[in-house]
Amino acid sequence: MRHEGPPRILINGSNLHVGGAVAVATSVIQHLSDMARIDAEVSLLVSTSVHANLVAMKTDVSRFIHYEVADFFGIDAMWHGLDKHFVDQDVVFTVFGPAYFLRKRTRHVVGFAQPIIIYPGSPVEKRMRLTDWLRQRSKSLLQEAFFARADELIVELEHVKVGLSKRPLLRRIPASVVYSAVDSVFEDRSRWLPVNLVPQGQGLKLGIISRNYLHKNLACLPQVKEVLATRFGLAVEFFVTFPDEEWAGCSAEFRQQIVNVGPLKLAQCPTFYSRMDGVFFPSMLECFSAVPIEAMRMRRPLFASDLPFIKDCCHEHANYFDPLSVESMATAVSSYFKLDESAQAEWLRCAHEFVQGYPGPQERAESYLRIAMDAVTGRPPGFAAP
Repeated sequence: MRHEGPPRILINGSNLHVGGAVAVATSVIQHLSDMARIDAEVSLLVSTSVHANLVAMKTDVSRFIHYEVADFFGIDAMWHGLDKHFVDQDVVFTVFGPAYFLRKRTRHVVGFAQPIIIYPGSPVEKRMRLTDWLRQRSKSLLQEAFFARADELIVELEHVKVGLSKRPLLRRIPASVVYSAVDSVFEDRSRWLPVNLVPQGQGLKLGIISRNYLHKNLACLPQVKEVLATRFGLAVEFFVTFPDEEWAGCSAEFRQQIVNVGPLKLAQCPTFYSRMDGVFFPSMLECFSAVPIEAMRMRRPLFASDLPFIKDCCHEHANYFDPLSVESMATAVSSYFKLDESAQAEWLRCAHEFVQGYPGPQERAESYLRIAMDAVTGRPPGFAAP
């Protein structure tokens, strides 16, 4: 039985250690801390990475009932007591799951961003060796089973909700759509943090903020660079943001041809974009990525895969290419930079105007909180938050 008084909500970001998920959790907590009133007792359980970002953003975590830093990694969370943190909570909101726990002590709202679960047989899987494919499928089935323990899922675009409806274990779970947002730090230059970015030459600078996952399709960058130089006479430098262990795992050719600036905190991201001439996004599989909308917000041309998950959030405001063709990638980049300055400026203006239609980060935080509170009080399932 639920206790009397305001609902107790735990925001769980203890399983988020790198990438866009850390940025989302940081943004949501930052904007909840700025709310004049919260009709709930909100506690935070965050990873070291989320904590570091909150510190960098100077977030006032005293607004929350309880604040704890703890790191949980994958299935090991079951044996290291993640569920002990859920005691006496009415709802646990795991920003991005799955959440691995033994005992279901409370109601759970979980963010879903695992495209390989809803898109089996994608080009990414076809590139895998048999042993890697078997390992990935086993992992996906395990993750799906834990997502199925949620009382509600939150997704960032409609195509993900459609994909969930086709999964036998997940179709019964209500799913809400809360659109992603560009964090307010992008609007305030005084909050931007510096980035150690040293160009190696005089060419155009193209970058992407991303981990080096297989589905991100970044191994092609040296080949794209070569085709741009030899076929189009265009000198380009590519910049990536890999952690040390991923950078060390790249081929010698990749490390010779590409510049790595290392992982970025949220407040460093706008600085990174501001130093680029364009953003290159060759991903083959996503639920959603903030990179495209951040590129448009920063008035940088976006070069991206001609796939539904990109068009769903960018419409006509990206320079599209076939992510399986290096020639197509290079052609898209060259075609844009052959435009005169006025045509480029108009392209960027239209893209920037389009992205202003996305909800703001405060709206996203409020939507997450409302869904978590409604999970306590009850409401019709399948609500689509604005």
